[in-house]
Amino acid sequence: MRKFTVFVLLALLTVGFAVPLSAQDFSGQTVVVVTQTGSAIGGPVLDKGPIWEEATGGNIELQTFAFGELYEKIVTALDTGSGDYDVLIYAADWAGDIMADGKVMEIPQATLDAIEADDVIPLYADRITTWGGVPYALPYDGDAHMLYYRKDLVDSGMYAADFEAQYGYALGEPTTWSQYHDIAEFFNGMEVETAGSMAPIYGALEAQRRNAQSYWVYLSRAAGYGKMPGNPCFFFSCDDMTPQVNNPGWVRALEEYVGIREVGDPEMINYDVADTRTLMVTGTAVLNLDWGDVGTISVDENVSIVQGDVGFGVLPGGDSYWDYEAGEWVMEENLAPFIAFGGWIISIAADSDVTEAALDFAAFLASKEMVNELAVTGGTGINPSRFSQLEDTAPWVAAGFDEESAADYLDAIQNTINHPNAVLDLRITGSAEYLSSLDAEIARAVAGEISAQEALDNVAALWDGITDRLGRDSQLAQYKAAVGYMGDM
Repeated sequence: MRKFTVFVLLALLTVGFAVPLSAQDFSGQTVVVVTQTGSAIGGPVLDKGPIWEEATGGNIELQTFAFGELYEKIVTALDTGSGDYDVLIYAADWAGDIMADGKVMEIPQATLDAIEADDVIPLYADRITTWGGVPYALPYDGDAHMLYYRKDLVDSGMYAADFEAQYGYALGEPTTWSQYHDIAEFFNGMEVETAGSMAPIYGALEAQRRNAQSYWVYLSRAAGYGKMPGNPCFFFSCDDMTPQVNNPGWVRALEEYVGIREVGDPEMINYDVADTRTLMVTGTAVLNLDWGDVGTISVDENVSIVQGDVGFGVLPGGDSYWDYEAGEWVMEENLAPFIAFGGWIISIAADSDVTEAALDFAAFLASKEMVNELAVTGGTGINPSRFSQLEDTAPWVAAGFDEESAADYLDAIQNTINHPNAVLDLRITGSAEYLSSLDAEIARAVAGEISAQEALDNVAALWDGITDRLGRDSQLAQYKAAVGYMGDM
């Protein structure tokens, strides 16, 4: 384990943050970074890379691929020992296929100390960046899904009487998926005021396009109907790795996910999250589900016309949930926020021939000062993962939030990641394959080719096949460890 290089401080003139930069000379060395296409996640590499290059003499080369291709590109390079990439910025739930078998280097404790890893929320530090208790990645981004809604419409009181007369309860931030649907139905097609102009609005806006991260939106619905309180085993039974994906709770969630287009933008079948983010901040819908990115984009005066008009909340839950152990519906509300994706993390390929420079650049990107700046900057794709990002509203206000909105946004994030019934994303060997098969069958249901039940029955069969091929006993052991299963609940 090497001694971590001495840091010097260079002020970022555009924002005023001080970011630690290496004093080590990496002249003539090129660090190849790989991540997804687009400004989110990869953008900071391009924007901030020149600062590191100037300080160290090293060079940064960024290679990007569409999200649907990224997993295969990374895993193929690691499996073949091609040495194509030095720094990997990837989905945390791919850890079982990337961190195993010495494919990426263990992160030195000195590096963790240098980025002040003790400031990282344990959910993201202990669960997301380690495998078998060993740190193989640096925390970069903290991800969980949350609710966005037009509070100037929902909370204004202007529509309260009409809504209550129609639905029999008070209009407000939805806490169940049934309420979410009612609000979408009530507003869908209504002419409302947005940025001083009257125009029709859609009730809801959700990503539904295949191969574009949309299946996490479906999983956010499934959590409320399929996550049993007190039982962390959501995707599979922890008795024998039986898939739960086709039980009645999951099926109801898919039926509602398909049906939301009836009270929302009918084109959402063609939208990925980048599309829905763009449309939400231009005032086209009342409700939206996404990661934390919409919060910062919604206050960006360059792209948003709904600044200060967006409310933030924990995902709605089920008005009932399926108890798969008892084989029955439990008729009580069930809030189960989904820690969707878990976050983007940074690893160093073990076959890199510039590991010192690669680790140094990774630490630069993942430094406390850097990620705290990126988290409050719209479009970077970096969401809060550190205590320091959630403790003070001042940086968020400086980034464009008003005080009330900043507090609301941070409360929604903290209430999500701290919720006792929160659902952790799938993080075992083969997770990308499991979720890819889910994505494909969901797309068939969304397109009306097959029913929700048929789609999820297909997924269950595919998941059993993957599990048997990879080894049911080893997969079960990994899954129990990933969710913290301790035996009889």
